[in-house]
Amino acid sequence: MKRTATRTGILAAAALAALLAGCTHKDQTPNALPTSAAPASATPSPSASPSPAADTPDQAKQHAIAAYLGFQTAFQKAGAAGDPEFPDLAKYGTGAALQLFTNGLKANKTQGLLSRGAAVFHSAVTSLSPPAAPTKASVQDCMDTSKTERYKADGSAYKDSPGGLRLVLADVERIGGDWKVTGIGIREVGSCKL
Repeated sequence: MKRTATRTGILAAAALAALLAGCTHKDQTPNALPTSAAPASATPSPSASPSPAADTPDQAKQHAIAAYLGFQTAFQKAGAAGDPEFPDLAKYGTGAALQLFTNGLKANKTQGLLSRGAAVFHSAVTSLSPPAAPTKASVQDCMDTSKTERYKADGSAYKDSPGGLRLVLADVERIGGDWKVTGIGIREVGSCKL
C-alpha cells in the first residue's frame, strides 16, 4: 500500500544531512544503525492490564505508516521550533530513532538553526512480522526534501545544502499497544527515484 502525505513546517534538507552521517537501516551496509525497542519485563506484573487486541496485517500497515508519518511530522515541527524536547517525538519514536532525531535537533539548536518548508512523503510498508498478528514493520520512503531548508534564527547568512529525493528506511514496532519508530536511516539526496 503506497500513501503520499505532505506536511508543512518540515525540517530542512540540511537538517536531514546532519542526521545522515553514519545513518542507515539495519538491513543496509556499510553504516548500520542499530534498532532497539523499549525493554520488556520477563513477566508481566499481576496488576498489569491485558494486552490490547492484536492487529490484522492491514491494521498493522496503517498503524506503522501513521507512526512513521507522526514521527517525521514531530521532527519537522521540532526543527521549526528549535525544540529537541518536542513532546510528540517520544509519542511516535523510541530507542535509536528517537536518539538520532534528538541529537540532530540539539546540533541545530547549538548552531542557531531552524528549519522551514514542506517535505513530501511516499511511504509504504515493505514487510510485517509475524505474518498473522504483526508487531513489527519495515517502512520504506522516498522523501522529497527539495522544498525545505535550514536558516539562521538570528537572520544572519547561512547557505544550506539543497534537498531532493532521499531514501528513508524505518523500523516500526508495536510497543505496549502503541506503534513507534525504533530505528530510522535517511540516505543522501538522490538515493531514491519516484
